[in-house]
Amino acid sequence: MYLKKQVKILWFLLLVVMTASAQTQHGYVKTIGRPDKPGVFLPNVVIQAKGMVNPVISDSTGEFSICIPEKKEGDPIVYLRIQKKDYELKDKDVIGRQYVFSSKVPIIIQMVDIKQLAVDKKRIENNAYRVAENNYQKKLKELEAKLDEEAITLDQYRLDLVALEEKYDKYLSLINDMADRYARADYDNMDSIDRQINICIENGELDKADSLIHTVFDPETVLERNQAAKREIRERIALAQSIIDKANADKEAILRDIEYAKRVASLCENLAYEYIGIDDWKSAMKCFEQTLTIKKNIYGEESDEVMEIQQLINKHKQ
Repeated sequence: MYLKKQVKILWFLLLVVMTASAQTQHGYVKTIGRPDKPGVFLPNVVIQAKGMVNPVISDSTGEFSICIPEKKEGDPIVYLRIQKKDYELKDKDVIGRQYVFSSKVPIIIQMVDIKQLAVDKKRIENNAYRVAENNYQKKLKELEAKLDEEAITLDQYRLDLVALEEKYDKYLSLINDMADRYARADYDNMDSIDRQINICIENGELDKADSLIHTVFDPETVLERNQAAKREIRERIALAQSIIDKANADKEAILRDIEYAKRVASLCENLAYEYIGIDDWKSAMKCFEQTLTIKKNIYGEESDEVMEIQQLINKHKQ
């Protein structure tokens, strides 16, 4: 009886420690990287999240810590204020958006120098207008030459001219949004294709960028959406993996608490599909195997739940 009581006390203290450690969200603030200049960490940024009485300020290395007593691992966290003189947020929707509260996964906040942003945006706009005008004049001359050579009829010339002007007008209508978006691009976190696309856009080579992206350019490019999705997937995976690793390290807890074990099994299985989504099959299979082991402990070797996971593993191994 005494031993059981001591075990319960130790288990309670462990939960208290785990809860306390999960109450601090770490992060850092940095500027975006440019083609010729990497980003730097930003000190003295004022940061406040919902539930905080007083804001915190990033230190000399750009780091900050947020403590909200009622927050637990995986809870939502909403930022209400992120401020620094002469800077603004790279992504305007950071304020008011829900993020995952985690003691393991730091949040990265990116800001842009307002003056530098204006310079970069103006450069991109000027390049885009210049290229647009040059392309328009070049194609107009080609069209007029075809008419002079009677290679096309007057009616066809008029149709082609209308199409050319519509394309030119559409391009011009996109320049402002396009310049703002790519003036905010972070060159510190790009693969080679992303970098090539952005440099094409900064140089006004929109047609070349279009061919690389494989879509008609618009302010909500496929490239940008994919980058956002990849960031969110990596964040979810890092958080889930840390929880799973902690849970699997305590085999006795899984055996002792069936409901706890079921939650861990479900988390393992969901994480497997997250890994499949980014083509990391090795990690996915590891998660499926962990799910299988836990479900065997819960339901038994011959149960339907175990057979179902075993079939999934066999299917994905093929």
